[in-house]
Amino acid sequence: MPLKPAMAAFHPRQPQPADKRSVTCPSCGHAFEISAKAMSVRCPTCTRPLQFSDLEIKQRLAGEVATMGRVALHRSGEISGKLVCGELDTAGSFQGDALVYGRLRLMQGSLTTGTLTARAIATDPGATLRARLAVGPKPTPRGRLATLAQSPRQYRPRELRPGVDPHAVPA
Repeated sequence: MPLKPAMAAFHPRQPQPADKRSVTCPSCGHAFEISAKAMSVRCPTCTRPLQFSDLEIKQRLAGEVATMGRVALHRSGEISGKLVCGELDTAGSFQGDALVYGRLRLMQGSLTTGTLTARAIATDPGATLRARLAVGPKPTPRGRLATLAQSPRQYRPRELRPGVDPHAVPA
């Protein structure tokens, strides 16, 4: 049965988002664009899932936070621990290790201590920075931040995997 003439002439196009944001996959480093409203997406190269939920922190938070979205730390907010995010805007207190795949903005009155790695940094007058800082085009995670950046997978050393002999020679 032949196609209807109207159906043969019409070829649907993929929907194009009006607002886009550039994203870099923390696992493979592939850069691509997604919709600004996207909450999660898979990397087209390595197919690893990426979460893009934005966070606004107004109270004390301790532990590990991993999102490729924007983290806004308000004046009354505090973070202590490890943080992996797409963008970080801080007006409060941050203490710990941070891996920022985009811009790190230190606002007036903020106190930031620890180890920071970011693609770009913007500092307002009156911000306090007491940290080891690495700024560059490709932020590279180190140590525990590397496994946190690649969540939801959890790294387990060879010695702790069940059923694996740590002294066996790999074939």
